[in-house]
Order: sequence, then C-alpha cells, then structure tokens
Amino acid sequence: MKSLKHFLLVYNRQSGETDVRQEFPSSEGRAALRARFQLEREFRGQDTEVVVLTGSSLAALRKTHSRYFGSSTGRVLTAA
Repeated sequence: MKSLKHFLLVYNRQSGETDVRQEFPSSEGRAALRARFQLEREFRGQDTEVVVLTGSSLAALRKTHSRYFGSSTGRVLTAA
C-alpha cells in the first residue's frame, strides 16, 4: 500500500483553475493544515477555496476529487 500524502490546493471558482501549492508527507498533516489556514487568510474575500486533500498521489485525487481537476475549462497549475 502506498503512503498517503497531503496536497495543498487553491481552487479559483471563477476560472476553474487549481493551483497545487505544496505536497506534504503523511507525517506532516498538521503542517499542511497550518499552511492551509495561512492561505485562507491571504485569499479572504476572493472567490477561491483553499483545501488540503489526502491521497496516495495527485493522480488519485484527480479521480476522487474531480471537482477540483475535472472541469473542461479548468487548468491545473503547479507551484514553482
């Protein structure tokens, strides 16, 4: 069985774009949530969702959470 990871995402509701901000190992769930709360403060008042999703891979999350990845007009951005 693959180890789970936490993925920090910022989803723009208007554009349908998802920015994958950071990946955390399974042992760093609290750090992922702290990073999420910080980004929520930064994006307050904007039409965005900041979420932490947990799964074996980003590819697996694309299947289970297609809302963030599956729109025909949406794009997935990756953090530099």
